[in-house]
Amino acid sequence: MSRLARPLHPLALSVAIAFAAVPLLAAQPVFAEDSSSALRRFQVPAGDLSQALNSLAEQAGLVLAFDASLTRGKRSNGLSGQYETDAALARLLAGSGLQALKIGVDRYRLEAVPDSGGAMELQATTISAAYQTESPTGPVNGYVASRSLSGTKTDTALIETPQSISVVTKDQMRAQNAESLNQILRYSAAVVPETRGATASRLDQLTIRGFAPATYLDGLRVPSSRDALPQKDAFDLERVEVLRGPASVLYGQGTPSGVINMVTKRPLDTPFHEVGVEYGTFNKKRTTFDLSGPIDDQGVYAYRVAGLFDDADGQVEHTETRRQSLSSAFTWRPDDATSLTLLGHFQKDPKGASYGSVPAWGSVLHSPTGRKIDVDFYDGEKSFEKSDREYYSLGYAFEHHFNDIWTVRQNARYLRAEGIYRSLYSSNLQADYRTATRSTIATDVDMDAYTVDNQLQAKFDTGPLQHTFLTGLDYQNTSTDTKAGYGKGPSLDIFDPVYGAPVATPAFGTDATSRSEQTGVYLQEQMKWDKWVLLLGGRYDWASTDSTTKALSNGAKSKSSLDSHAFTGRVGLVYLFDNGLAPYASYAESFNPQSGTGYGGSVFKPTEGKQYEIGIKYQPPGSNSFITAAIFDLRQRNVPTLDPDPSHMCGNGRCSIQDGEQQSRGFELEGKASLNDNLDITAAYAYLDNRASQSNSTAQYAPITDIGIGPAVPVKGTTTYGLPRHTASAWADYTFHDGQLKGFGVGAGARYVGSSWGDTANTLKVPGYTLFDAAVHYDIPNIANPRDNLRLAVNASNLANKEYVASCLSYSWCWYGSQRTVQASATYQW
Repeated sequence: MSRLARPLHPLALSVAIAFAAVPLLAAQPVFAEDSSSALRRFQVPAGDLSQALNSLAEQAGLVLAFDASLTRGKRSNGLSGQYETDAALARLLAGSGLQALKIGVDRYRLEAVPDSGGAMELQATTISAAYQTESPTGPVNGYVASRSLSGTKTDTALIETPQSISVVTKDQMRAQNAESLNQILRYSAAVVPETRGATASRLDQLTIRGFAPATYLDGLRVPSSRDALPQKDAFDLERVEVLRGPASVLYGQGTPSGVINMVTKRPLDTPFHEVGVEYGTFNKKRTTFDLSGPIDDQGVYAYRVAGLFDDADGQVEHTETRRQSLSSAFTWRPDDATSLTLLGHFQKDPKGASYGSVPAWGSVLHSPTGRKIDVDFYDGEKSFEKSDREYYSLGYAFEHHFNDIWTVRQNARYLRAEGIYRSLYSSNLQADYRTATRSTIATDVDMDAYTVDNQLQAKFDTGPLQHTFLTGLDYQNTSTDTKAGYGKGPSLDIFDPVYGAPVATPAFGTDATSRSEQTGVYLQEQMKWDKWVLLLGGRYDWASTDSTTKALSNGAKSKSSLDSHAFTGRVGLVYLFDNGLAPYASYAESFNPQSGTGYGGSVFKPTEGKQYEIGIKYQPPGSNSFITAAIFDLRQRNVPTLDPDPSHMCGNGRCSIQDGEQQSRGFELEGKASLNDNLDITAAYAYLDNRASQSNSTAQYAPITDIGIGPAVPVKGTTTYGLPRHTASAWADYTFHDGQLKGFGVGAGARYVGSSWGDTANTLKVPGYTLFDAAVHYDIPNIANPRDNLRLAVNASNLANKEYVASCLSYSWCWYGSQRTVQASATYQW
């Protein structure tokens, strides 16, 4: 598949026009010739075959596609000297029983030699070294990823990125049977997932370094709306990346916690087919399928189609969950310089369990009645409860290399989400400590979101300096229409509940429409000199929100408009020691527009986040492991707090003024390793001190005389509710590849979440807890032919079935944690 000089494809041309202000784009494209016959100097150390292939691919600028099982447990004698690429591959694979089949210019596929049972075509692991090794969007063998797009928007080694990043691979998700984002990030440092416990199955609610992060899918923001919020299933994902700390310099408006970027499955270079079934506690039933591979022999076209059906009872009594989804992807690669991947997804969640809560009295605190609230207590009514959500999205990822220097990319997506929500929930506890006052809510939400990100990248050298320059322009447009109504419902005895009372659906009282736009221009320079790596970045954003709220009772309208603009910056420095150690230091900023007004109608400014971080990363040469440690000081300014002037009244209460500040300081440690192809390990610890460093509130909570909701504004010096100071986790999975136990594996893990405060004034303490998880699995290969594999597994979370409260928002609202789940699964691949 040779590269021929030709005019730009129309799509490539349209993207190039978007960057017409850059004069260098006027140059004619230059394509590389087939270099497999040219002599190259290779220096590949002996060791694990997969790592040897990584090293050769990087040195030769190759793309290798192969199934991870082909190289498992195999070693290479290495390579040193000058060879043609074909000869170098042959020497590296000598004695392995594998051969390299050329499928294009600098593209190879590894297969078993014919006398070992024929070519094996299984799930592809792509090692793409046209620029570097491992593809940041492709599969990873084991738990240890080495590259990421999230930290810089360029294909960059994690060890060269001066900011804390975690990557959860597909292999780890499968081993732990994670299905939601909350479950995927259970073992990640400084992440507190499942803050709403067993009731939060329909929402991904978590914090990073004390703040709620923005969520991205394939580098594009996922819009937020509680009752129409899209929730991606882990089955559709290839990896999940956590970038900790302010990230506005690349992604625009957001909290200073960082971003979570979910990477979807892409079409594979070799045929892959999978079907699975699962059954477990709470009447869990789940079926999945995943089909992928090339459409033609030349690899120009490739596809992927995946789907699932999931149905179960909720962990809260009288509730259910249900999900159906279908994902598709199609890649067109007309030559080695151009690729276009179309991505589509449809998902429907007609049942979303419950978002209900329990009061602190009888759960966290001893109740004066002497009784305890059941862990599966339901505060609603089954006949009234409704959570029906569906969404679909269409998008694409385009990339074109003009030559060895210039690359242009464009990623875009349109997303439509709809949600219908009805709930009867406990809003307060009456003075008898057993009767819950209940309220009703009804919402209908429609949401449309358009997102596009244009990027121009240049890789070049100036003397001893290696440069990766990135400039881009992105745009987000989200429109939301929310009809909402609120009312009162019948009360309920929390210890002896009797259900079936009639509940009136509240009439919609308001119809609120909102349109938010953001346009950002960013520049980034990654400069490498010898063992030093310097990262510089800057961005300017324009953000606006226009809102209209119509009272449906009389047609009265209120309108508001908010325009914000901000510059954010970032700088970081890394030093790469030969022994794999990489100390770094960085500074990063964020901004987040704020709705609302102060005294006299003054418009709130965006909150601003600033973080100083120092850390060290360790990637031992010759070992498939990665360890990172970081210390950070993070502050968010312009936080609304009470106006100190009591005469400044807004509506029915005191005005707010942006004098508040939130500070988050801490330490985190995380390590991942895939050792000897038998043992996979991940472990993490984090210490977090998150508190209101500046606040005008002096309110203190009086739990004896008032058992309702506590003050909404934190008191200066108090710790943010729901945030434990200490969290720790560890998971290990061991698989036998030889002997009588060949194919058998076991996994075990423990998660510790320390105590947290349950109200803003820090008078209600929620105890910490430790949970245990476990897994057993058995792989049976070659059932019908050399290409298939049957995996049987049993996974259990909260193995000891510990009853615990995950968090509290006030004395009225606490959430029990997830109960024990046991799930058996069978997955067949061919």
